[in-house]
Amino acid sequence: MAVTAEPSNWWWWWELAGAALSLASMCLIITILALVGDKPLSAWPLSIQPNSAISILTTVAKATIMMVVASCISQLKWRHMLLQPQPLHHLQIFEDASRGPWGAAVMLFRVPLRLSSVLGWALALITVAGLGIEPSAQNILDFQIKPVNLTNTTAEMYLARQYVSKAFRQEEYGNNLNRAVTSELPHFQAVVLNGMSGQVLPPSFVCPAPAVSCTWPSFTSLGICVTFRNVTEGVDRNCTNPDSNYRQSCRYHNISGWQEDDTKTGDRDQYRPTLNYTSPGDSSGLAQKTQTLYTTYGTTGGRFGGPWLILRHASSSWPGGWGYYSPPWPEVFTANFAWCEQTYSGIGTADPVTSGRLVNGTVTSKPLFYRLGANDTLLGSYAVGYSTADNSSTYHLSYPAEMGLQEYLSSVLEMSAFDYLRSSSKMSGAAIDAAMNLNFVLKLAPDLEVVAQNLANTLTNLIRNSNDTGGGDNALATTVTGTAFGREQFVIVRWQWLILPVLETVLALVLLVISIVITSGSPQLKDSVSAYLLYPLSGWTEDEIKVGGRQTGGKLEGFAAGMKARFAMDDAGRWRFWRA
Repeated sequence: MAVTAEPSNWWWWWELAGAALSLASMCLIITILALVGDKPLSAWPLSIQPNSAISILTTVAKATIMMVVASCISQLKWRHMLLQPQPLHHLQIFEDASRGPWGAAVMLFRVPLRLSSVLGWALALITVAGLGIEPSAQNILDFQIKPVNLTNTTAEMYLARQYVSKAFRQEEYGNNLNRAVTSELPHFQAVVLNGMSGQVLPPSFVCPAPAVSCTWPSFTSLGICVTFRNVTEGVDRNCTNPDSNYRQSCRYHNISGWQEDDTKTGDRDQYRPTLNYTSPGDSSGLAQKTQTLYTTYGTTGGRFGGPWLILRHASSSWPGGWGYYSPPWPEVFTANFAWCEQTYSGIGTADPVTSGRLVNGTVTSKPLFYRLGANDTLLGSYAVGYSTADNSSTYHLSYPAEMGLQEYLSSVLEMSAFDYLRSSSKMSGAAIDAAMNLNFVLKLAPDLEVVAQNLANTLTNLIRNSNDTGGGDNALATTVTGTAFGREQFVIVRWQWLILPVLETVLALVLLVISIVITSGSPQLKDSVSAYLLYPLSGWTEDEIKVGGRQTGGKLEGFAAGMKARFAMDDAGRWRFWRA
């Protein structure tokens, strides 16, 4: 007795559940990305890292969506055979396409694109494109180190609104005020000499750990500015006739920017800058010297500032053909030092801050003018005042600081250098009996303007820096507060890499709905193996479907490729494959 079996009908509930789970996973991925994007990784509240969470959710979304696609392809093979006669081996091709990307790729080449197969083609394309879901997901998140504002750390930069020197001080002696002996003066002098030789004292700042960099807003401070000029053009000189040893002196005048002392009486020529020369024609046999450097520092009525005059020869050799009576002309320079207000903008530290350097800043200057009638005192010392031309800013400094600085520069900036022509001694020439041969620093400097600027910057930083920090000289140095930055790892979302997973999910859901609708009137067999056993072939004799020899899947598929059939129901309501 024949038994008619009614297969259990699961409809599409598993596929719909898988589609819902895939959609939920994709929504969770988008939510996570929106929460972590452009935020510090430390703000992530869970123990599992966001990239791990994305990976897990992507795996769930891909697994469920591929299950949905596989079911749709399996179901569509029956519709493919139902619409019109097809080679029987198409059943195997569709079945292989439902099992993974390789079978799906084969289907695209072996099944012609027709109305009956267009939906299967679309699902096969989704299966192949699914290979890119996980690599895309791995590229969604990027991690970058960015600076972050440290709200619990304060950055400080030193500046001077007032200046009381620790090196130049005064003390009461009876009814008089005398210059005090200080232990800070040697340090001050050493810093100045080092600055002129190229080791400029840096401005002092505080950028404490864990900060890796700091920045400061614009601020103003008392400073020393210098104006450097090459005034060789137009200089005149008076030279004496060479003596018996071929020596002569030349006095220079008409130097632009250099004010001769009008209080001198008698022969004013004797007070002018002088260089002494020895001709190469000297035959005395004695060690003779030619002066190659002369510097002097002027004054401005007892207050700080004034021109620094430099006369320098690059060499002591006299040019050939000039004769013994015409020494070469020197280069002549002036450097005018004066108090000024300096405005610092865009100041920040180098990265890393441990380098101790400042970068990315600009400095502009305004001249300051002496303010008469200043009777203030600073830490017990008489004070003098300076202000900008519009009186918008006023600075005070102790009288001993101004006078001591002026006298110190007057002594340190006046020097000479000589080159020796010949000597019978085993050792002569450069003097080594000075604490520091600044004369040779100036003589050998490739750019004297740099030397002058280094001196101005060194003095400025001595004035700005506290004597307790940064090796400064100002007992009243103050600070400006800046912003400290640390390093933090930020999560960067590259949304373009989410396009493929989202597109895969959306298209799979759309095709699922279409598959449900267009296969609603056909048997819901999907990947059933029982269907092949229960639905017979009609229209072929026993001999026509006999496959000889060893039975293999490839041989059977090749045999089925030549058999064209249509899946349909007979008059008795039984489904089978009818020979076309």
